[in-house]
Amino acid sequence: MSSPSDQRFTLQPIGHVTSDYPDKFGVPRQPGLADAAHATLVLAPPFDDPHTVRGLEAFSHLWLHFVFHQSPERWTPLVRPPRLGGNRKVGVFASRSTHRPNRLGLSLVGLAGIDCTRGVRLHLTGCDLVSGTPVVDIKPYLPWAEARPEARAGFAPEAPALKRVAFTPAVVEALMQRDDAASLTTLIEQVLGQDPRPAYHQSDARVYGVHLRDVNVRFRSLENDATTLEVVAIEARGE
Repeated sequence: MSSPSDQRFTLQPIGHVTSDYPDKFGVPRQPGLADAAHATLVLAPPFDDPHTVRGLEAFSHLWLHFVFHQSPERWTPLVRPPRLGGNRKVGVFASRSTHRPNRLGLSLVGLAGIDCTRGVRLHLTGCDLVSGTPVVDIKPYLPWAEARPEARAGFAPEAPALKRVAFTPAVVEALMQRDDAASLTTLIEQVLGQDPRPAYHQSDARVYGVHLRDVNVRFRSLENDATTLEVVAIEARGE
């Protein structure tokens, strides 16, 4: 007789996310840290029936269950969380690493609106998912049952300290030419403020690039100021 752990389950995506994050690099490490990011959950047939989201508009936040589809299928029992500088290991189940046995993720996002004119689209805020992420379930968030401000948070007891973000005059001028100048500027500040670079690279002055929306944002540490990142260029993706 087989044990429960021998059972196999098949998960069917109910839809996918489109977001301002074309690549994994730069995606906030937790939801809610970059509320300027645009994201939409597009439901797939047969789940795109408006009846599936009836009553959902009464909730401000949702839990999304998703698959880390860009992560390898392998996993290890020990991982290196970024919050520990990438040089200390903890158990995979004591982390939120993408390298998990079933590659399942859980994200709390804001619900900004529901569009049922062509199928079903949920407009989201504070989303931390790369564009194309398959979603396998949605559940409404219940603050009275799920918010526990007294809970212990292990090695991540509080939000990380933010870096200051500066822009060169050329970048400011380039941003001002865009229709989404205000929201893109805010998005860049929110994403870079969390410093997406690996912890062991944060002391050097090399130039990095992060894809946001349709641009590649080039940035580096400001010379003689480790608390500030400077945006030195924004380029059309592919340049």
